[in-house]
Amino acid sequence: MEPSRLERPVIAVDVVAFMVEHAQLQVLLHQRQEDPFRGAWALPGVAVRIDETLQEAARRALAEKARWPSADQKQLYLDQLATFDALYRDPRGRTISIAYLGIIAQRVEGTDGVAWRPVEEIDPGGLPFDHPAILDTAVTRLRGKLRYTNIAQAFLAETFRIEELQEVYEAILGYPLNRTNFRNKLLKIELIEQVRILNEAVGKHGGRPPHLYRFTHDLLEIVEREFV
Repeated sequence: MEPSRLERPVIAVDVVAFMVEHAQLQVLLHQRQEDPFRGAWALPGVAVRIDETLQEAARRALAEKARWPSADQKQLYLDQLATFDALYRDPRGRTISIAYLGIIAQRVEGTDGVAWRPVEEIDPGGLPFDHPAILDTAVTRLRGKLRYTNIAQAFLAETFRIEELQEVYEAILGYPLNRTNFRNKLLKIELIEQVRILNEAVGKHGGRPPHLYRFTHDLLEIVEREFV
């Protein structure tokens, strides 16, 4: 067959953007404004333009579909997740999606048609296309990375309390952790370090003020073994 006669599928990008709030792992969804699945809550996604990279398309998906401010793009962690190429994933025609896993440290307030939803409360049957499979793959990947990398830092400010870090781990893993063991283990493998006391003065109710911590490396780092 001549190359000119080959059908060319649409290449799309879908983004699974996570944050942790109220001790829950939450995902960013937008309400579709057009067919198919008009009115359904979906992952932000766009068709890739001829003049942009996949990551640029992922950022555009968040800006256009979820109204993620371009000024806050530095607050966003993005990592290519997987390719989804089921033949009939899109009723409009042949579409291949390259999904991205995103992490947002600071909440972007939802507007009309945009919302953060706790992952555990999402009905898979309510998501369009193959978005349930994309979301499930992203959660599994995130849990895996949490066990052997310092990816948790993408959910937090540069410095944080140990309680905030533990909340991130528990929200993603889905089970509680012993606070003392958790802190000691992360310090032992030098994943985090103490930086300073939050308030040098003793509070009006007495007692020792909480400490602040930070990750020892800014870039994504793989540790020697699983630690949670």
